Parts: sequence; C-alpha cells; structure tokens
Amino acid sequence: MATYAAHETAVQLVFMALLFSWMYLKKEKWTFIVFILLFVCGVYIVQDLRGKDIFDTSQSYTGELIFHTGTVIDGDSLRGFATLQDGTIVYARFRLTSNEQKLHMERLVSNSKFLVTGVFEEATPPSHRYSFNMTHYLRHNGAASLLKVESISGVMENKTWINRLLKRRDLFKTHIREHFPETLAAEAEALLIGERENMDPEDRRIHQTLGISHLFAISGLHVGIASGLLYVLLIRLHIRKETALVILLLVLPLYAVIAGGAPSVWRALSMVVIVTSGKLMNIKVPLANIMLTSIVVFVLWDPYAMYQIGFQLSYGATFGIIYSLNMLRAIKSPVKAGFVITFISQVTLYPLLLFHFYELSLSAFVVNSLFVPLFTVFILPANFLLLFLTAVFPPVANFVFYFYEPLREHIDQLMIAIASLPYQLWVPGKPGIGAFVLLMSSVYLFYCAVEREFRWWHLLILFVPAILFTSLPYMDPRLKVTFLDVGQGDSAVIEMPYRQAVYLVDSGGVLRFDVETFKEKKRPYEIGRQVVAPYLRGRGISSLDAMILSHPDADHAEGAEEIFGMFSVKELHLTPGSTSNALMLELAPFTAEAKVVFPAAGSNWRDGETDFIYLSPSDAKYEGNNDSLVLLMKTGDYRILFTGDLEAEGEKDLLDSYGGELAGLTVLKVGHHGSKTSSSEEFLTALAPELSIFSTGKDNRYGHPSPEVVERFNKLELKTLNTAENGTITLLYDENGIQLEKMR
Repeated sequence: MATYAAHETAVQLVFMALLFSWMYLKKEKWTFIVFILLFVCGVYIVQDLRGKDIFDTSQSYTGELIFHTGTVIDGDSLRGFATLQDGTIVYARFRLTSNEQKLHMERLVSNSKFLVTGVFEEATPPSHRYSFNMTHYLRHNGAASLLKVESISGVMENKTWINRLLKRRDLFKTHIREHFPETLAAEAEALLIGERENMDPEDRRIHQTLGISHLFAISGLHVGIASGLLYVLLIRLHIRKETALVILLLVLPLYAVIAGGAPSVWRALSMVVIVTSGKLMNIKVPLANIMLTSIVVFVLWDPYAMYQIGFQLSYGATFGIIYSLNMLRAIKSPVKAGFVITFISQVTLYPLLLFHFYELSLSAFVVNSLFVPLFTVFILPANFLLLFLTAVFPPVANFVFYFYEPLREHIDQLMIAIASLPYQLWVPGKPGIGAFVLLMSSVYLFYCAVEREFRWWHLLILFVPAILFTSLPYMDPRLKVTFLDVGQGDSAVIEMPYRQAVYLVDSGGVLRFDVETFKEKKRPYEIGRQVVAPYLRGRGISSLDAMILSHPDADHAEGAEEIFGMFSVKELHLTPGSTSNALMLELAPFTAEAKVVFPAAGSNWRDGETDFIYLSPSDAKYEGNNDSLVLLMKTGDYRILFTGDLEAEGEKDLLDSYGGELAGLTVLKVGHHGSKTSSSEEFLTALAPELSIFSTGKDNRYGHPSPEVVERFNKLELKTLNTAENGTITLLYDENGIQLEKMR
C-alpha cells in the first residue's frame, strides 16, 4: 500500500484498502502480517525508485545490454526492456537495416549480451489521458529511461539457466509453426507457450467482445490442466503419488518460464506449489492464506508486478472466488456453479476492467459459461495432446488434425456469430478516482450483503452505482469540442450537451509508403485504433451520429477504417465527387451500415441550440484541398470553423460568400495544418478569430505550421495553440463562457 500511496495510482490503493478491509471483516489471521510485509515491500520500491536516475537526453551510453524476455522484433524494429551493465533497466529500441540482420537478431536476442552505443531519449507524451502513456509504462516496469541503440559492436553469449529454458521456448515455437496447420498455429502458441504476437487482430477483437480474451492468456486454467495431465500421466506410469507431487514441484516453475512468465501464470503456479507442498507435509492451508502468501512472495520477488494488469486481474478474480466459497458450496448444479463463478469474477473485476479498458463485455456472463468448459474439457487438452503427438507420432497427429481443424473452424464461426450480435459491450468510459471508489465500494458492499444470505435486491447495490456512472455524460450541460493530437493530421470530436449527439470531424491517419518486405510490421501503427478510438471509449462513446471526412487525404481519413470497425456510425459525410478516390474505395466496404451523405455549400442541420452549416464546396467535382468540406458550428455567440485543408483560393471564395457571417469568429481550426498555401492575411484579418488551432505533428516532415504563417498570426496578434506542443485541446462551452483544457 505504501507503494501505491507514493505514486499516482490511487485507484490501486482503493482496491487494496477494500481488499484488506474485507480480510479484516473475515477475521483472517494473516491480515496484519500481510499489511506489514506489503508495507516493507512498498518502502523497498520507494527507495528503489528514488535511487534510480532518470537519464538526461543529452547523455549517451556505451556498454553491455541484455534484452529481457518479451522483446519484440516487428518489421525493422527491435524493442523491449533491457538491463545495462550497471543493472539499470531501460526500454531499448534498435532499427534493423536489412533482412539478414533481422534474422540474425532473432537468433541472438534471447540469449546474448550486446555491446552497444546509444543515446537516452525522452518518452513521447500521451496524445490524451486515455491513450498509452510511455512514461507510466517505464515507471511501472522499473525502467529509468528510453535508450535508442545506434549501433551494436559486439555480441557475447549470455549463459543462464533461464536463457536455456527460453531456448526451449523458442524450440517449442518453431515446432508449433512447422507442425501445426496455419489456421491453428497462432492459437496453439498462445495456449501452450503464452505467445500472442501472431494472433490476428480481428480474432483479438472478437475475443474482447465476447469477454473471453483470458482464455488465450496462460493462467490458472492452463496451469491446472497442465498440472492435472502431468500428474495423471505420472500415476499411469506407476510413479508413487508423493514422487509425482515432487516432480510437479520441480517441473511447474520450468513450465512457467517457458510459458512466458506472465503474472497470472506465476499466481496460479505459486498457489499450486503451496497446495502441493502442503499435501506432501500433510498440512492443510486455507485457500485465503495461500492466496495471501502468493501475493507476498510475488511482490517481494517483483515489486513492480503490482502495476501489471495481469497481476491485478488474476488476484482480483481469485480473491472474489475464494471469498465466495460458502455461497458456491451451496450450489449443487455444476452448470449453475459455473455461471456463478463467471458472475463473481466479472463483478469483482469490473471496476478494474473499466479503469484499464473503458468497456465491459456484457455477453461474457453467458459466453464464458459456454467457452470455459469447452476450453477446459476439449480445446486446451487437445492442444497439449497435439503438441505431444506432433513430437512423437506425427502421422497420428495429422490424422487428429484432419478432424480437429474443421471442428475448430466451426467453433470459430460460432464465436463470430455471437460476436456479431448487437449491444454486447457496455462502454461507460474510464472512471475517475471518485467514480472508481463508488464502483469498487459497491462491489465490496455487495459481497458483505450476500455473505449473510443472497437476495435478488442485493443486485441493486451493484446496478445503481453502475447506472449512475453511465449516466454522468448525459447530465453534462456543456458543449465539448476536442481537437485530438493525432500527429500530422486532423481529428476533432464534438459532444453535444447532455450527450444528445456525437460527431467526429476527420479521423487522422498515417501516410503509408511502399517499404521493403522485411520492414512491414505485423501490427502497424494505426491512428484510428490507437489514438482516436481510445479517446472515444475513454469518454464512454460507443456510437457516432456522424463521421465527417473533410476530404480523402490520408492524414484526415486513413484512420476511418478502424473507427468503422469498432464503432457504430449512423451517417458518413463525404465531400462530393470523392468516392472514386483510392482511399475512399478502400473505406467503402466498411461503411455499408452508415448512411452516406454528400453535403454541399448551404447544407445544414440543427441539434438542440446548435446549428451546423456547410460552407463549401460549391460543386460536385472533387479537385483537391479547396474542395474540402468546410463546416461552421454555431451556438449562441460561439462559432467554430472547421476548414479541412482549405487553401488561399478556397478561403477567398469563402469570404466572398460568407465574409460577414464569419467575422469575429470564436475558434478557427487552421486550414491545411498551417501550410504556407493557406491562412492568407486577408482571410485572417476578416475572420479575426479569438483562438486558432493548428493540428500538426511534432517535428513533421512538412515543417507545419509554416514560419511565415506563424508570423502572420503574430503580426495580427491572433492567439494560437498547436496540438504538437499542447497535446489534445478541449473547449467546454456553457452559459458561463468557454473553458480551455490542454493535455500539456
């Protein structure tokens, strides 16, 4: 608890406080011992963190570097946590220059010491509060800095017992890829050795929608099945039970390393080891004490594990189940018991799931009751069996694959069919500290109530706070306009008062170029998925009333494909004549359920007290930037102009038609990111906006905003903000005026 109190993670502090309160209520004998041990552990981390230097970016480094397990080679990028010569942990990145070097590093990275030269870098700030935060990621993994490796001048073999095991892991991976059918290999890697890098993103999305992602991450289920299979095999080989248990104690830690060493693996392993040791010594240890001992050992071994999502979810679910055993013992039906266990796990974890992922699968309560037994009884044992057969009896394995592969395909089709059903995800957004305390406390009170005797009205203890939290955006009377930091591109989110409607103006995107094959990434960076979508979900937005793509340039529209794949979009507004554009042709298959609109100058609609008016284009022929959709939003005296990539010629036409209406504008989204071909002095003088916003990428290749354009704004004494410098910018409007919020 001291660890959490010393940092920004108050959410985990609340979780731990409630956990210990429950333990005290249950009169657990070890409660105070655990308190003391965790306090000591917390002090250790605080001292450890204080002792770490955050390296200045002007510093360079030359010396040894050892990459940790989990280092990723994707395309021409090698990245992962690593240890320097003095024991300091960093996050190292190295750019590969050829396919030969890539193949060479794939062989060496897991079992070598490298002599490197590099420079320490500053972590890129997050785009917004819901996006990935590299600084927190480093801190929560005990890393002092980022290290950009510029050259590798030497390689030495790093002989350790863990590396020998990791070599076996690599052998397992190679074996699976060579002997399993292509359709089954990625799943087998995930289930057998915890390797999820090759899983298809669409499959991941389906698993997340159904709430069964945990089945593909090695956890207690996998450890239990592996332990059971090994134990039964040893007994069948006429090995004494005591000897079999000793063999389990020796083999399971090795399996944990080969399986990737995730917190959920070590949690399950440690509990199995304690139970098995107790059997050998004829000591019966309460499950609650086993869990607490496991937590203490884990935290003392790796204090930073407490920050890992897998640690929190694994122990959280175990906590809920252990402290519900009295209720579970009263249930006679295995089916009902399975459903109740799923319910307990989901209820216990849902505030944490919302905090980390901003959404919750509602279908998980039912779907897990189907798929957990299916994986337990059939899919997981089948993968263990097939791994054994492919190594010992390949012809028999091929025979089994002949029947198993189509059967597995039918199960996948069932998953897809269930995932396609509507309204499966509850997306209330990311809870703040106050909301998290409310939700977590409701879970605590629910358990306190049902401990005595369950009544259906007890569910209100859970539902009322959840409904209240979901309702918060619909109680907010403010108009919110957010200019997202999407790098070199445009994207803005308009949230109407009381969440009457949500509009997305452009989706950002990345301009992609043809690259050598070895540079192609398995999971390329996607603005829509990794910047825009997290903001929408973090705000509790699951559908868009309209997506407005000002014009079909990659930096405005390339991210739209991911948005359509993840959100319901009622209308798509496109500039007339742009449907034949290559980017729009790629997008078309994803827009089938949206109403496509081609607004022109004069098109408008009204939402509450706010008017939306398109001022451009004036014809149906798309010829480039000057045919961008230009949207004026008016509510009272508050006016925002979204200009797309409008250039000087288009600005002149706009003044000719709407000059009087645009004079004294409140906010101008500067056209074409501040390019020297836009923002003419005549245009800026006529509009005289109170605030102008540039949407650009830091150190972008185009030099936006142009120095001469910046000088023009300065000359006219017009206030400007730039997403490259300020991050995501939000404007909140109500009867009291405008409130400005900046990310940094």
